[in-house]
Amino acid sequence: MNRSLLSPAKRAIIIGMDGASMELVNNMINWGHTPNMGELRDKGVYRPMIGVFPTLTPPGWTALSTGSWPGTHCVMDFNIRAVGKELDKTVWGINTGLCKSEYIWNLVERIGGKPILVKWEMSWPPTVKTGIQVEGTGPGVSNHHQVAGYHLFVAGKWAPRPIGGQRDPESLDPSALQKIKHIDSVAINAIDTSQWQGKLPKSNKPVLEVELTIHPLARGRENMNRGKTGIPKSYYGLIVASGEKGYDRIKVYSSRSSDDVVADLGVGDWSEWWLDSFGIDGGDVEGYVRMKLITLTPTADAFELFVPQIWPRADYTVPSDIATSIDKHIGSFLQNPARDALGQVDDDTYFELLDYHHQRLADVATYLATENDWDVLMVETHAPDYASHFFLSQADEISGASEETTHRCREGLRRTYASVDRMIGQIAELADDKTVILICADHGGTPNQFRAVDIEKVLEETGFIVRQENGEIDWTRTRALNVGLVHIFINLIGREPNGIVAAEDYEATQREIIAALHAYRDPETGRHPFSLAVTQEDAEMLNLHGDLVGDVVYALRPEFDGAHGKQLPSVSFGIGGQHSTFILSGAGVRQGVTLERQVRVVDVAPTLCYLLGLPMPANVEGGVVYEALEDPNWHLSRLAELE
Repeated sequence: MNRSLLSPAKRAIIIGMDGASMELVNNMINWGHTPNMGELRDKGVYRPMIGVFPTLTPPGWTALSTGSWPGTHCVMDFNIRAVGKELDKTVWGINTGLCKSEYIWNLVERIGGKPILVKWEMSWPPTVKTGIQVEGTGPGVSNHHQVAGYHLFVAGKWAPRPIGGQRDPESLDPSALQKIKHIDSVAINAIDTSQWQGKLPKSNKPVLEVELTIHPLARGRENMNRGKTGIPKSYYGLIVASGEKGYDRIKVYSSRSSDDVVADLGVGDWSEWWLDSFGIDGGDVEGYVRMKLITLTPTADAFELFVPQIWPRADYTVPSDIATSIDKHIGSFLQNPARDALGQVDDDTYFELLDYHHQRLADVATYLATENDWDVLMVETHAPDYASHFFLSQADEISGASEETTHRCREGLRRTYASVDRMIGQIAELADDKTVILICADHGGTPNQFRAVDIEKVLEETGFIVRQENGEIDWTRTRALNVGLVHIFINLIGREPNGIVAAEDYEATQREIIAALHAYRDPETGRHPFSLAVTQEDAEMLNLHGDLVGDVVYALRPEFDGAHGKQLPSVSFGIGGQHSTFILSGAGVRQGVTLERQVRVVDVAPTLCYLLGLPMPANVEGGVVYEALEDPNWHLSRLAELE
C-alpha cells in the first residue's frame, strides 16, 4: 500500500456495535460481562464519544466511516426529505449512493491497500472495487438479500412474550416490521396415510400431520426485498409420541414421502442447516433452512416451531466468489438473528441464534483475514441496538417496570453484550503488535421513563398540521410537517408543490413553531419534553446544513424519547446514554488512559488514517485524537530520526 512505512500502525481492526453507548459498555465491563472489551479498554484508551444528531444509524455510521458530518455527507436519516416533492414523500436513507464523502475503505483502495468489510453497516450498494465485502445493508429486515424472513408456526394454545411498554416506531427502528402478522397459524390434523409414500415413523399415539409453508420474501422490508413475487414452499411435519408420555417429537419432510426427511426434532432441538431451493420472480434461489421445535405438549394442544431467516448461498458478497468460499469453508451465513421475532419467540431461542450469528461473523472475518492480504478489517454487529429497542427500555428502575420485567431486561442486555464480547475476543486474536484495534458505535441507547412524544401529534395539536375527514393531510391548511426524526419543514410557497406560507412569513412561522415546541407540556406529566428547537440557520451548530435540513430542528429530553434518535448525542440517562463507544488499543496508542478531551464520531477516520500513515478522506471534517497517541508528532519524530 502506498503509505508511510514508518507509521506506528500497519493494520487496523475496526469492530462496530450499533447502538452501544459508552455508558452501558462501561457498565457491562465493570459488571464483569465483557472481559475482552475490558482488556482492550484497560490496555488502551477510551472516551464517551459525541455522535451525530439525530442519534441514528444512517448518519452515524456514515459519519464514522467518512469523517464528515451529516450536513456534508448528506445521509441524514432513514427517511430523508425528497426535495421538490410533497413533504410527506421521502428518500430511503440506506443507500451509499446518497453519500457525498469518501469512505475510509475507498481511501484505502485509492492508495493501493485492501479493505475487508464484514456486515459493515451502511456500506451497500457496495463501493469497494479491489477489496472484499460481505453484506452490509442495514439492520434486521432491512437487507437486499434474504430469501425469506422468519416463520413462527403455531397451533393451539400460544401467546406472545412481549416486554410491555411503548414500542419505538419503524421510522426509528426499521429492524422490525410492526404492521405485519407475526405468526404463521397452522392446523394439526390426523394423518391421511393415502397421501404418503413409504414407511411412517413409529408412534405410541395416532400420528398427526402439520403443513409448514415457507413464503419467500415474507417479513422483509418491501422497498429492500430481492424480488417481487415468491412461490410458497411447503414442508410436512409428522408429530409422534416416541414414548409413553404423549407427543414429544416432530419429523419434517420436504414432501409426503418418508425418504425426504429434513429434520427430526424433540422439544428444544435445532435441526442442522440444509440447503433448499425457492422460487422468486420466475427463478430459483438457493437458501439455507433451519428449524427449532420450541413447544409441543403431550396432547399436541400447543405447538410452536421456528424457522429463522433463510439466507442465500450466493449473491451477497463482492467479489461474488467470496460467497462461494464462505459456503465451502465456513457454511451458512446469517444476517438477522431473528431480532424481529423478539417478543414472539422465547428469549433463549433468540440468544441461541444471536450466538450463532456472532460466531459466523467472527469465523468469516477470521477466514477472510487469514486467506487474503488486508490493511483494514471492518466488522459490525447490530445486536446492541436490537437490545436497546427491546431490553434496555425497561432494564432500569426509572422505567417503572415490575421487578420480574426489569430482571428479564437486564438479562437480555447481559446476554447481548456477552455474545458481542466473545466475537470481539476472537477477531482481536488477528492483531499483531503493529495492529490498532478500535471498538466503536454510531450512537447509544437509553431506557424509557415516560411515553415518547409524537411530534406529528404535537404539530396537529398546535395547528400546524391539519387533516381532512379521511385522515389525509389537508395541504391547503397545513403550514408545516415533520420529516424524518428531527426536522420540521414549512409548507413554503414556491418551494413546496402545495405551499401556502408566503416567503415574507417564513421567519415568523419559524419563530411560531419554536415557541410552540418550547411551550408544549406533556399531558401525562406536565413537563416540557423539548430540550431544543432552533432554526435551520442555527442548526449548523448541530453540524446540520443544506436543503435536507428542516426549517426548524428539534431535540427531545431522553425521558420523552425511545431508545435513541431525537436525543442530543451528549445525553447520559439511567444505565445508558447517547455517547457512542470509543475504545482504541494497540499500535501507537497510549495504555490505560481515560481521555479527558472531547472525541467526536468524525474524529475516528482521521485518527486511524494518522496512525496508519494514510492521507485523509475527501471531505473529512474531523480531527486526529492526539491525546490518544503515544507520539502525537510521530511523523516529525521519524523525520528527525532520518535526518
